[in-house]
Amino acid sequence: MTTLAVLETVAPQTRVTAADARTALASVRGLSVVDAVAKLRLGPCRTCEPVARVLDRALANAGRAGLSAGQLVVVGGSATPAEPIVRVRRKAHGKADWISSETADVRVELQPAGAYEAAAVPAPVVAADETVVGGAPEDARSVPVREALYEVLDPDLGVNVVDLGFVRGVTVDEHDVATLTMTLTSPACPLTGIMEDQIRTALLEDSGIVADFRVVWVWSPSWRPSDISDDGREQLRAIGFSNF
Repeated sequence: MTTLAVLETVAPQTRVTAADARTALASVRGLSVVDAVAKLRLGPCRTCEPVARVLDRALANAGRAGLSAGQLVVVGGSATPAEPIVRVRRKAHGKADWISSETADVRVELQPAGAYEAAAVPAPVVAADETVVGGAPEDARSVPVREALYEVLDPDLGVNVVDLGFVRGVTVDEHDVATLTMTLTSPACPLTGIMEDQIRTALLEDSGIVADFRVVWVWSPSWRPSDISDDGREQLRAIGFSNF
């Protein structure tokens, strides 16, 4: 089942006890799926190969939905006892007995990293005279950062990310590190890496406006054409988009 921010995968009758599956899921909650699979398969500490295989299946489902494995975090899951698997074990001289293996119905939930980080950050308390963009108050230190982002272009449209409404907020902390809250047209959009490379060039390599930056990708509320600025609409009309 897919929602705006969560991709859910259910693996019925996974050959693991429900208790072990719940322990395994708790140990990797908050990790990227890649790191979670590595931990459950290779350690350190206790491993759980059956749950690692469930995460493999979840990654395959995510890939079919257009989501990159590197952008997904394990945010939850559950395990409930299921019917045991019973099979025959044959011995010498034609004798046989039965082997019963416990199983569980295992459910895992994955979420894009940006949505997970945004949900973990409490909403800021904003004074009445502060301007808020994308849920984060912006101060004077953020102005040159936002101006530099006008040089970052959507590779498909050739219009900058600010006028397209992709920049939800900009803050700069006391260590001169900028945090950019951004979105794209869809969580399945494959351009996050390209955008971050352009941002690195605009903020660090070309201007050195800040010491470093990080991008928090968020998908709720989802991007809408109404987020485009008037200047952005004019630029889109100039390249042949008539419905703006």
